[in-house]
Amino acid sequence: MSDQRFTPSGGFDWESSEDFTALPEPELRELLALVGEEERRAAYRHELLRGRVALIRAELAGRGVAALSTEELARVLLGEERER
Repeated sequence: MSDQRFTPSGGFDWESSEDFTALPEPELRELLALVGEEERRAAYRHELLRGRVALIRAELAGRGVAALSTEELARVLLGEERER
């Protein structure tokens, strides 16, 4: 499912997508299993990142740094220098 088809506006391009109604049930079940596994992996990565953000915020709070904006936190996560 890595060949996602998105329009320039960011929506899904339904016209060029595969017609799932034409697939036999075993293939549909296989696709569903693949998409389910992909969704579980994405959810796992999401939770890992949320935990990392929480740890970084706690560490910064422990160091007495004021709450960071979303942009500043992104810079910390990416290892970029802070603007002064």
